[in-house]
Amino acid sequence: MTADEDDGARPAGSGFGSGALSMFAAFVYWHLIVGFLMTVASLPVVVVLFFLGREIANIPLVPLTLILYGPVLSAGLYALRDRRRAEELAPARSLLRGIRLGWLDALRAWAPPMILLAVIAGAVAAGAGTLPGWYTGILLVLALLVLLWGLNALVIATFFSFRLRDIARLAAFYLGRRWIVTLGELALLIVAGAVVLVGSEGVLWLLAVVFAAFLREITAPLVADVEARFTA
Repeated sequence: MTADEDDGARPAGSGFGSGALSMFAAFVYWHLIVGFLMTVASLPVVVVLFFLGREIANIPLVPLTLILYGPVLSAGLYALRDRRRAEELAPARSLLRGIRLGWLDALRAWAPPMILLAVIAGAVAAGAGTLPGWYTGILLVLALLVLLWGLNALVIATFFSFRLRDIARLAAFYLGRRWIVTLGELALLIVAGAVVLVGSEGVLWLLAVVFAAFLREITAPLVADVEARFTA
C-alpha cells in the first residue's frame, strides 16, 4: 500500500512556527481538518448504517458496509503520521495523498476480516435465542479476534508495502507478539462500542479522527517493530 517513507525525517511543526502556542494551534487545526475530511469521505457508509438500524437480522450487513470505511481510516492514519514530519500546514493534502496511494491496499487488507466478521455475525443472528450461551460466547470472542486482526492488518497496510498474505500473517503474529498493543486496541474498541451504545453511530462518526489518533498512538510500537524487523 502506502510506501513507508522516512518517518520523522522532518521536524514537526516546521514551516508554521516553533512556539508552544503555534504548535498547539497547528495540532488542533490538523486534527480538525483531517476529522472533517474523514467524516465527509465516510458519509455514504454512515447513511447505509443509519438505514440498516439496529435490527438483529441486519447485523451481518454492518461489517460488509464497513469494508468501505477501511480506506478512509487508513488515509486518516497516514495523515496523522504525516503531521509529525510535515513542512507545511497542509492536512488535506496529506489525507488525499494517503487515499490516492493506499486506498486499494487498505481495501484488500480490510475486506477479508470484515467478510469473515459478517459470516460470524450471520451465525449469531441466525441462532439468536436458540444457540447455547457458551457457543454464542465463543463466536463473540472469535469476532473480536477477527476485528483486532483486521485493525493490525489495516495499520500494517497503511505504512508498509507488503504482499497481502504477508500483511495477514504479520497482523495475526502481532496479536500475541505485541500483546500490549492488542490490549490497547481492545480498550479502544470497548470505548467505541460504549459510545455507540450510550450515544449513537453518529457520535462515533463525528469523533472518527479521535479514534484514528488513538489507534495511531497505540499501534506505534507495532509499526516500529515491523520496520525494524522486516524493512531495510
